[in-house]
Amino acid sequence: MTGNRRHPVDKWEGDWQPRGDRSHGILQNTFKRSAEAETQPLKTPTLKARALLVKLQALADRGIDGEKATAKRKLAQLKAAYDFGLPDAENKDDIFSGRYQAKRGASVTVATIADIEIGNFVKWAIASATGVECMFRGHQLVAEVNPTSARRLKGVAKTIADGFRELWARFAAVPGVDPADRAAFFAGLYDGMMGEVRGQGQPLPGRRGVKPVPKPGKRTVALVPAPGLHVHPYTIAVGLGKQIRFSVPLETIVGELETLVKGEIAG
Repeated sequence: MTGNRRHPVDKWEGDWQPRGDRSHGILQNTFKRSAEAETQPLKTPTLKARALLVKLQALADRGIDGEKATAKRKLAQLKAAYDFGLPDAENKDDIFSGRYQAKRGASVTVATIADIEIGNFVKWAIASATGVECMFRGHQLVAEVNPTSARRLKGVAKTIADGFRELWARFAAVPGVDPADRAAFFAGLYDGMMGEVRGQGQPLPGRRGVKPVPKPGKRTVALVPAPGLHVHPYTIAVGLGKQIRFSVPLETIVGELETLVKGEIAG
């Protein structure tokens, strides 16, 4: 079975810079280390530490004012406590873990997804992580795999689709979030889930409500943020996507999202 594999967002535009960083106390608890502790081996990263790493890297690349420097300082502290070269402590909970076996001619429905945009993210994630190429027949996502692999893919597809659907529904209700932010939010979830977070030099998509306004007497323009959320949807989403992959309960991820956006609301 064949399929078109590509990154879910082909065209990015704009140069909006994200603001803010919420470390949720992990740095305070992690980095009160004595001089004796400095000689101890680095710890195996927890899922929360890895999610924080993703968020801090995004802010270190794209923060504004003093936020870049703050994020870089916190990154250095985080890397001084954890060895991110070690395997994930929670790898057993990776929704993609294990082997998937193809079975030619055995087309099995692994998911029924009415929202084609979410469906495509599910399709791309499965192809990227497992090597199994799926295709849509109407709203049905099908794959040529044996029964055991089919059962596991059904679980994978449900976890991703439910996560994308519920997290967007919650995020869309935040003041300042525009329906057009959906693509950037989904891209952040996907990149965080697949470990493909965009680095420095890769622009984030533009947002509605951030309008260029000429400065008096100058040709340059300034960006004036719209009322409401003033951190980029992609930056919010990357750490959440990582948690989807490692089987964090959806209600916990929703709580994380609510914590992230709280305090990031501009009047």
